[in-house]
Amino acid sequence: MNKLKLFLSLIAICFVTLINAQCTIDSTQTAAGIYPDSFPNATVGQYYTQDVTFVMLTDTMGLTINNYNLVAITGLPIGLSWQCNNASNGCNYDPSVSQFGCVNLSGTPLIAGTYSMNVVIVADIQFLGPQTINFTRPLIVLPNNVSNPGFAMSNSSGCAPLTVSFSNNNPGQAACDWDFGNGLQSNLENPPAITYDVPGTYVVNQTVTPQITPQYFLTDIDINSIPDNYGSPLDDPDIYFVILDSAGTQVYDSRPAIANSFPPIHWVLPNIPLDSQNYSIQVWDEDGGLFGADDDLGNTSFFGHGTSGTANGTVNGASGQLQLNYTIYQTPIVPLVAVDTVYVYPVPDSVTISPAGPISVCAGTAVVLSASDSINQLQWYQDSLFLINETFQSYTPIISGNYVVIATNAYGCTQSASVSVLINPNPPKPNFSINGNVFVTFLTGVSYQWYLNGNAINGAVNNLYTANQSGTYKLCVTDANGCVNCSDSLIYNFTGLYNNQFSEFVKVYPNPNNGTFQIKLNSFIADDVVQIMNTLGQVVYEEKISNSNELTIQSKLEQGIYYLRLQNTYIGQSLKVVVQ
Repeated sequence: MNKLKLFLSLIAICFVTLINAQCTIDSTQTAAGIYPDSFPNATVGQYYTQDVTFVMLTDTMGLTINNYNLVAITGLPIGLSWQCNNASNGCNYDPSVSQFGCVNLSGTPLIAGTYSMNVVIVADIQFLGPQTINFTRPLIVLPNNVSNPGFAMSNSSGCAPLTVSFSNNNPGQAACDWDFGNGLQSNLENPPAITYDVPGTYVVNQTVTPQITPQYFLTDIDINSIPDNYGSPLDDPDIYFVILDSAGTQVYDSRPAIANSFPPIHWVLPNIPLDSQNYSIQVWDEDGGLFGADDDLGNTSFFGHGTSGTANGTVNGASGQLQLNYTIYQTPIVPLVAVDTVYVYPVPDSVTISPAGPISVCAGTAVVLSASDSINQLQWYQDSLFLINETFQSYTPIISGNYVVIATNAYGCTQSASVSVLINPNPPKPNFSINGNVFVTFLTGVSYQWYLNGNAINGAVNNLYTANQSGTYKLCVTDANGCVNCSDSLIYNFTGLYNNQFSEFVKVYPNPNNGTFQIKLNSFIADDVVQIMNTLGQVVYEEKISNSNELTIQSKLEQGIYYLRLQNTYIGQSLKVVVQ
């Protein structure tokens, strides 16, 4: 065998593959845009390739565009894929270097339909940063009108339920019987369209009873033995044959040869029509290159309008003989049978979306949406907007909208589910003013609740509140959707009727101090507690009064303002202590 020829062929195949992975830029286009604007139609089962050129803007509204990143092209027909001409750089394009880029769409589409391909680009714009751009382009995949000698089928493969149309290639015959492989039959010359509801492979049989004279076809060749004229023992035979008619005209060549194989070898032929004449079969061992010319393995003959049989031949100077069987198919006045196949692909199981909790919530509350499908490829959409990289089983929306998940199986068949999520804005953050010991807010359209030291004040549900003790206050409001917002906390020092009495009762010195100071009580009540609070209302120091009216505080307090109070007496009264 010519091994060098095989090696060169493999190199050529690899080279062509590398070329096909690229795309050609249409540099005649100068205006920013996508070219062509619309794509040629594709056909099921037929290879499709289309180069798409894009011309990029360098700036928008005076802002420089630093980079384009072609992130994804989704919605492609099953069987098609895409590749940019800058794949090694992650499909990133710098428009200041070149305004041109291109993408090649290629493959063999499997399912007919109108597809809306979604292109996702992230543009890095001066001052604005990454900005996502989405646009769509339609692509129509036409049904492949599958045809055989007996009938043609339209839309013969696809997702269930699949409706297939049939047309008879042999009209006007005596009879026509159809078996559609799903239990349905017809004797019409052109039957109605058939819908296949259940996924599977369906063999369609058509039986036509014609009124014709017999025809003869050569359908099979079996070579059972050959003479040793193939370079034995240095080389194994690479067998092929040619068929010539009585005038010496070649009617069939079986090449490529069956490499490195010894008989018996079987060939299924493409139903070669035979006339009423003698045909010869010449058998060869393919060589060439270092092995010289092809070796003659003998020839034999048969009559075209005969029956199947065996033929023998010899080669001078070689041992053994050529022996082959040939099969002739005769078509007398008998029904013609045509067979083809309908492929119905399964769709994914019905998919559902299960929210973890209510789907109407307030801003800041997470709503986790979970798809029931954990097997197939998933893609989430928000109000028909493709969500980049959201291909997981769960998704957490951040804005209100209608959320859709599409599950796609290996056949390109889909199921989808949707749910509407309402994320209500929180009410405005309330502020309140202070007049004496009266707190008031002017925010309307909400309900109110006042808090003291983190606890709701019973009955304090109006827009104003009169404080009667010191502490940390805040106001929370709730709108009609149940959404809540709260004010900042306020440490309030109540100065009421007993304030002068308290300041006379308790003395702090020195004040200001460095964290060590004296507390002197004019009198004391056993088991009362001296507390020191920071400006947040947190107790940072406390000590129970035992039997002395003077306390030394060595608290190592940080620099700041603090408030001193007695926990059990003079409730609501405090003195300011400054630590420097």
